[in-house]
Amino acid sequence: MAEKRKFYGMRNDYMFHAVLQKNEEVLRNLLATLLEMDEADIVDCHLENPIELGKEIEGKECILDVKLTLNNAKIINIELQVYKQTYWVERSLLYWARAFDSLKSGEDYSKLLPMYHIGILDFTLFEEHPKFMGKYQLMDVEDQFLYSDKLCIKVLDLTQLDAAKKQANINKKLVKWASIFKAETLEELEQLANGEEVFEKMVVTMKKLSEDEKIRMQCEAREDYERCLLSEFNAGKREGEEIGEQRGRAMGEEIGEKRGKDETEKKLVQHLMQSMKLSETDAKKMLGL
Repeated sequence: MAEKRKFYGMRNDYMFHAVLQKNEEVLRNLLATLLEMDEADIVDCHLENPIELGKEIEGKECILDVKLTLNNAKIINIELQVYKQTYWVERSLLYWARAFDSLKSGEDYSKLLPMYHIGILDFTLFEEHPKFMGKYQLMDVEDQFLYSDKLCIKVLDLTQLDAAKKQANINKKLVKWASIFKAETLEELEQLANGEEVFEKMVVTMKKLSEDEKIRMQCEAREDYERCLLSEFNAGKREGEEIGEQRGRAMGEEIGEKRGKDETEKKLVQHLMQSMKLSETDAKKMLGL
C-alpha cells in the first residue's frame, strides 16, 4: 500500500502562490471575492511577481505575497500570514507605501494607481476589535469623509470563520474561501469544492502541483521556516515571562524588606516615646531617622 502523501493546503504560502500563478480562474475568483466586486468586471489581472516553480527560494525569509495589477487601474498585494506577527500593522503600511510609490521619473501625480494591501491572517489582528473582514482607509475622524481612495488595507481573519457563519448577512463567497483556507486535508478540500467548478479546478491544480517533488520540497521548506519563526516567538515569550517573574520576585522581596524595616522603626519610635517620654520628632532624631 502506497504511503499517503502529506497535504499542503492553501495556508502554505508556497502552495498558495503556486495555485494562483498556475490557475488564473482561481485567482480571479479569489480577487473578486476579496474586493467584493463582480468577477465579470475583471478584464485583466497581471501577476507581477511570478516564481520559478520548484526552484529553491533565495533566502527562506523571502516573502511570497501575490502582487498584481488589476485592469491596469489598481495595484493589489495579497499577503498570507499563518502565525501571529507583532508588527503586522506597521509592515502592511510599509508594503503599501512601497507599492504605492509607483511613479516613474517625470510622471504626473495623477498617474498614481490606487493600492490595495489584503491580508489573509490566521490570527486576530486587533484582539479588542475582532472582525471577519476589516476594511481600513484614510478618512476624517469626525465625519468619516474619505481623504483618498488610493489607500485601502483589507484583512480577512480566518480565526473568525465560525462566528461569521452565524451572521445572517455575511458574504457567503468569503465564508467559502475562508473555509478553503482552513481545510486541513485533501478530503475536506474536495468536499468543500464539490459542485463548484472553480474550486474543483483549484483542487486539480493543487494535485498536479503536489505531484512535483521539487514543489513539495519547497512547500515543506516554507513550513519548516514558519515553524522556526513560531518556535523563536514562543521562546522569546517564555524568556520574557521568566524575566518578568524574576523581576517580580525581586521587587516583592524589596517591598517586603522595606515594609519590615518600616514596621521595626515604627515600634522603636513608639518604645522611646513611652519609656523616655519623648515626642515623636525627638524619638526619630535619637534613632537617626
